[in-house]
Amino acid sequence: MSESADLDRALVSGIAWTAVMRWSSQLISWVATFYVARILVPGDYGIASMAMVAIGLARMIEDFGLDAVLVQDRSIEGVQQARLAGLLVMLGVFLALLYLALAYPIAGFFGEPNVAWAVMGLSFLFITDALQIVPRAVLQRQLAFGKLAVLSLLQVLVTQSVLIAAATAGWGFKSLVVNSLAGAAFSAALLYYWSPYAIHWPRDIAGLAKPLLQGWRMLASSIGYYAYSNADQAIIGRFLGKDALGAYSFATGLSTTAMREVGAVVTKVVPGIFSASQHRRHDLRRYFLVLTELVALVTLPMSIGLALTADLIVPVALGPQWQAVIAPLRILCIYTAFFNAQLLTSHLLTWTGQFRAQMWCTMLTAVVLPLAFLGAVRFDLEAVALVWALVYPLTNIPALIISLRTISLTFGQWFGALWPAVCGCIVMSAAVLAVRQVLPHSSSNLVRLGSMVLAGGGVYALTLLLFFRARVLAILSIVRVARTGLPVPAEPAAQLP
Repeated sequence: MSESADLDRALVSGIAWTAVMRWSSQLISWVATFYVARILVPGDYGIASMAMVAIGLARMIEDFGLDAVLVQDRSIEGVQQARLAGLLVMLGVFLALLYLALAYPIAGFFGEPNVAWAVMGLSFLFITDALQIVPRAVLQRQLAFGKLAVLSLLQVLVTQSVLIAAATAGWGFKSLVVNSLAGAAFSAALLYYWSPYAIHWPRDIAGLAKPLLQGWRMLASSIGYYAYSNADQAIIGRFLGKDALGAYSFATGLSTTAMREVGAVVTKVVPGIFSASQHRRHDLRRYFLVLTELVALVTLPMSIGLALTADLIVPVALGPQWQAVIAPLRILCIYTAFFNAQLLTSHLLTWTGQFRAQMWCTMLTAVVLPLAFLGAVRFDLEAVALVWALVYPLTNIPALIISLRTISLTFGQWFGALWPAVCGCIVMSAAVLAVRQVLPHSSSNLVRLGSMVLAGGGVYALTLLLFFRARVLAILSIVRVARTGLPVPAEPAAQLP
């Protein structure tokens, strides 16, 4: 069997494993959360949240960007890998000791003594996280997506079981600390069992200069992403107050949650697949096109459909008191549609080792977006949302150009991967608007919403079957790889229809 066929098989099985395990994990988490919410009080969650705010800032830098470097650069192994592992463990221990020392000052900042105990407990996450970085990277290199998916489900089972047991035993906010520690410790132990590795003292730093430089660039990208992705809510909270921020936060959550869950299934397997094929650009281009088209077919109708029916979904799901969510939600859905259309461009830069380009592209966005938010917040929430829909795509142009050049792809070919979904959404939108006009206004919001969803979904599927049947079948045919090991059709989305 060819190497391409092996990667095809790994891609299909990886997506299948990830989808089943991720969505099962989400179901378990929600069930446990609703159960525990009846035992704990809001103050318990508040204490844990205060501690996680402080811990979360340092968790951004705990891996020094080396988790991505270890996956992308497959030449890192043996002694060099062991020394990087030692460096990561040292950094984890240092951060744990630092936060043990800062626990009481952090509690004093929040004015809540119990936060100190939460911070001290959660500080050990730095060590367990450090122990997981190397084996996770090795399993990604080996395309062991089944093991990684099973690990995520088992970690959730351990975490939520400990949470339920501790909350039932009356541990209060400590339940939200020990469950995180238990899950992280279990994950570190299982990863080491599956992929044992050596840990050496990090001598000869000069010999580690290249991966450390690449790690620094990846770290800078992560910090830049964190800055611009949180700037809108920070600015709204500062200038417009808690009510506006609450409405905007709901709009953000509704516009992204479902679509990002779908995208996450793909991006969990992308590191290993793109890294393995980074030196075979034909295969890399084929995977980029197939996965881009697959993500677009699923997520674009979700985004556009939500934008068209936001005025019905919000009252039904949240109640009439959340009317302020509707306008920004519609605009953010447009941003989400673009985000998912170019979802894989940043991954293309990362997993082909272009960390410097990725860093500067992220820094550009990190500078432009906050400035745009500051200007938009003087108007209203819709203006802030428009920054995402209009300015973000412009700042993303350099990254898109570099990514497409990497795999010798034109804008026309990239848009060709999106065209079936775009065309289907145009026809779907016309159908939804027609149903909106036909239905009597006396009908309940739930009836009108259900009718539009059924009409839009049916018309979208029919459009794909009538006009893009071959394209859809080409995408679906990758499933046969898991059964026969044959390669998928070459570049089914390479040209506009």
